[in-house]
Amino acid sequence: MKYCPKCGGEFFDDVDACEDCNTGLVSAVEWNKIADERKKEDNEFFVNLKAVGDRFEADVIKDALEKENIPVLVRSFQDTSFNGLYVAQKGWGVIEVPEEYREQAKKVVEALQGNK
Repeated sequence: MKYCPKCGGEFFDDVDACEDCNTGLVSAVEWNKIADERKKEDNEFFVNLKAVGDRFEADVIKDALEKENIPVLVRSFQDTSFNGLYVAQKGWGVIEVPEEYREQAKKVVEALQGNK
């Protein structure tokens, strides 16, 4: 089988171009590489999960998420880019996870906080 690298369409081996977008087709091996790269890019799109009040809370949540193999970023409002401007209003910082892990991560945090 061959695949369209633009739209992901699947075609028989004797077809050379996608019927929908007129893009040249690639082999299954090449398509798997492209799909893996797209998946990695999607995983790098992090969204806010939860505001945290201090570093300790951030570390506890980060540890729990990592144990579930959920990628996690901790962003402190005290970082130089924020210069501490939001600490009084929004807390110490925020926990971020890839969008595709958001629901799973919410459940982990709820369980951690006893809100099963």
